[in-house]
Amino acid sequence: MRNNLLRKAGAALMSAAMALNGAVYSAATVTAADEPLKFEFEDAKITGDVTVEKDASASGGSVLKMTESGTIELTVTVEQSGSYKLTFYAFGIGSDKQQNLSVNGTSQGAIGIPQGTEYTAIAVPAIMLKAGDNTVTIEKSWGWSQFDYLTVESMSAAKIEAKQTKPCDQLATVETQSLMAYLADVYGKQIISGQQEIYSGGPHGLETEFEYLKDTTGHYPAIRGFDYGNFCCPAFGSDDGSTKRVLDWVKNKNGIATASFHLNVPKDFENFKIGSRIDWSNTTYTAKDTDFSPSKAATEGTKENEYYHAALKTLAAEFKKLEAEGVPVIWRPLHEAEGGGGETGSWFWWGREGSAAYKKLWIYTYETLTSEFGCHNLIWEWNSYNFDTSKNWYPGDAYVDIIGYDKYSCTDWSTGSARYYHNDSPFASTFYGLMEKYDSAKMISLAENDCFSTPDKMQEEGAAWLYFCTWYDGGSDTTDFLSNPTFNTKEDTIAMYQSDYCVTLDELPADLYNREGITPPDPSKTTTTTTTTSDPNVTTTTTAYKFEIQKKNVKVPETPENAVGKELEINIKGAAGASIGGGVGFGTNADDWQNIEWKGNADADGNLTVVVDLKEMPDAVKNCEVQVWWSNTWNAATESGVDQPYEIGDCKVNFLMGGALENLWGDTNDDGTVELADAILIMQALANPDKYGEGGSDKYHLTERGRELGDVDLSTKGLTSNDALFIQEYLLHTRESLVPSAE
Repeated sequence: MRNNLLRKAGAALMSAAMALNGAVYSAATVTAADEPLKFEFEDAKITGDVTVEKDASASGGSVLKMTESGTIELTVTVEQSGSYKLTFYAFGIGSDKQQNLSVNGTSQGAIGIPQGTEYTAIAVPAIMLKAGDNTVTIEKSWGWSQFDYLTVESMSAAKIEAKQTKPCDQLATVETQSLMAYLADVYGKQIISGQQEIYSGGPHGLETEFEYLKDTTGHYPAIRGFDYGNFCCPAFGSDDGSTKRVLDWVKNKNGIATASFHLNVPKDFENFKIGSRIDWSNTTYTAKDTDFSPSKAATEGTKENEYYHAALKTLAAEFKKLEAEGVPVIWRPLHEAEGGGGETGSWFWWGREGSAAYKKLWIYTYETLTSEFGCHNLIWEWNSYNFDTSKNWYPGDAYVDIIGYDKYSCTDWSTGSARYYHNDSPFASTFYGLMEKYDSAKMISLAENDCFSTPDKMQEEGAAWLYFCTWYDGGSDTTDFLSNPTFNTKEDTIAMYQSDYCVTLDELPADLYNREGITPPDPSKTTTTTTTTSDPNVTTTTTAYKFEIQKKNVKVPETPENAVGKELEINIKGAAGASIGGGVGFGTNADDWQNIEWKGNADADGNLTVVVDLKEMPDAVKNCEVQVWWSNTWNAATESGVDQPYEIGDCKVNFLMGGALENLWGDTNDDGTVELADAILIMQALANPDKYGEGGSDKYHLTERGRELGDVDLSTKGLTSNDALFIQEYLLHTRESLVPSAE
């Protein structure tokens, strides 16, 4: 084990460096004395097909042209060691290109080179240079490129900042706000450790990576990565226990959960029948192997939307279970959309139609989970690359909390085939490049990685990633990202997990999810933005109607003697076709206040009537409050919602008298709908009756009425797995009715 004094010294050095550099980052600043150094590329050593070409527009009259192969080695001399910004003046021939960059033998990743005929500045910040001579190497990766000159300037004034550290969801739960506040406190001071779990049915058990880390370093990671793609896939998905493991990691171990969404779609979607089940091998999440349209997935009324919405509905049910337990999730859907760069480089289906369709899908996903399904326990993480075109894919600050980068630096594809080698660069230049690209708005993380580098290199180069999350061991030398020394040596793993710079599970604070000063969300304080419209000839800016939450108190009459339920009828007058939603609130103070959410669409005349089941409201409640949280229509041209005026009309409580309620067979959880959660509750009650059975310890345990409604198979007595099967068959449209039957 490393000497504790040395570990403390390392943390102290980082603190001193942060104190020197300050707490915020802007584009690298240099004083008048820090004049950039200039180096001509025609002075470099060249190999392969790289040639020197005359160019009257070039700085020195000549340039280097990289075509089919080769390298460029340029010697850069500086007086002092430290962090520098390298700016390449180059352009891609014919289209955007990318080439591999290394400095003094250490890979710095790929540099994106935009198409053009004039030399464009391409900044690569935070490159560590030693005093004296340094070798900057450009190695052929993809495409023809032309290089004029390179400038080098000190980054001694570089600073780190995230300007937006509160959840973009203004109704985020207290636990979600608390986690975001903790992340903001850590950002720039330490890095949080993370590890992705392997998929169910993989080459080894779900705990293998975590026990390897514990046995090797004495610590578990603070963050555990999950994936809801298989669970929620309408084509073949089933409960793989992800939600149970999230609950265990957060509730029992006080860890942090992050989740991705490798959602498969049918390869032949055109001939796929919604509701049918097909083998996993007939599905994919790649872009090239399916005809599934991401733009249609975000368009209501399409077959793709029906499929994608079904996946989100299943997902939302799991997130709501977590929210009920006070568990937030760093949620990273639709990742790595840009792929190899530009509009056509995506390797996932959600990016196959380019950036505009992708952003539409992201916003649809956000709005569906937050507004439609009311999931307010999510920290939204979006994946970026560092290409010149990457910002084209950004959904916007209003829909993103964290920007993640997926780093796989130990695989070199420059020769056309994979070469694997140990590369522990902390990718500081990429970190600062992303921070500058997005104006330091969000915290930046290593959402996925092979090698996590070393704590010393991270601190020396100022690569202040919020967290890392190493991908799982895939079962071969080329995919064992955690334990294969090609990616992470045992020595580096021990150094990282035992460093004071790295936060492990046992070092997370006890108040991680209930920090002081965090208040419950107040729907009345949400805000909207103005809308700007323009046409090709005239530029005008109009301020849209400013949405304001309206509230209306409703008196609840005494419950009649024979009442078996009560409902609240809400009448709204608004814009034609508007989506309108809100909640029915009740309680005596902020601590016991509850909301029953409701939503609907106004008709062609702008009228909306919603009936809200008040079964969750105790009979002792004598007053409730109708609240409207949103009222908007969709503008297809701008692909955004437009706030619309509305007015709350008559609201009255109606009682359902004995005999008025019909049995909704299959509704095991008695929530008014039949869904997969009803079948799951049966299986949970059978497997763990003390927790989920009648009178069980879980908040959502089986009730007597739920048992009666779920007993739909008369061939057996009481609830059995057959009842769950009947419900699943009904949901898959292979059973017409759930009226109790022996067939």
